[in-house]
Amino acid sequence: MKKIMKCDADLLKLLQETEAKEIDFLVDVLTDDGAGRLALSSAIKDLLLHEKAEGEYSEAGLRHLLHELQEFGGHSVANLFRSEPLPYAELVTDVHKKLNGADSAKKSIWQKEREIVLSLFGETWRTMPEHERWERCTEKRILGGFFNMKDHLNIDPSGMALGLSAAASAAAFIAMRALPPAAIATTLLAGYHTLSEAYRVTIPFVAQIGRVKMLAADAK
Repeated sequence: MKKIMKCDADLLKLLQETEAKEIDFLVDVLTDDGAGRLALSSAIKDLLLHEKAEGEYSEAGLRHLLHELQEFGGHSVANLFRSEPLPYAELVTDVHKKLNGADSAKKSIWQKEREIVLSLFGETWRTMPEHERWERCTEKRILGGFFNMKDHLNIDPSGMALGLSAAASAAAFIAMRALPPAAIATTLLAGYHTLSEAYRVTIPFVAQIGRVKMLAADAK
């Protein structure tokens, strides 16, 4: 009997109802655009790249994809000895905190996902090209903890997070890049290399899942 890979059941259902092109982005993130990662077996990489090329994902493929992505979440919270993948709710909170979001423990998963998506991509979250979304998620300043979510969001009178305009969002990221490279390098070297590499996966993972949920809500 084949072992059934454990993963978040709600995320599995979400991806089973999602266009393949949106899942392709997650495969690229996990496999480092096909190059592979030390923590990812070549067999799983080959399976996911094959299904991506075919344009159709099996349940087994999606389970492997989510299992591995959630496993990276365990690395990002410095818990390398879990018997099961990190629960998605904990992963969202961890990424929200990494981006210096406010009240991470009090907000719902939906609120945190929305703030993550809008702070990283602004009003163009629907149409921003994949490569640009990936680049924003893996900026050295973000991995080093220099991203401040409140500087990349507008909040309406009801407390709802709104994305900055395309121009304002781009300007905010340009301003962020002005931080002295030496300060970034020092911060990254001071942390665990494993954590930095894990966040290269978990931040775009959570941002993409949040984006997929927001696209689905728009379509209703």
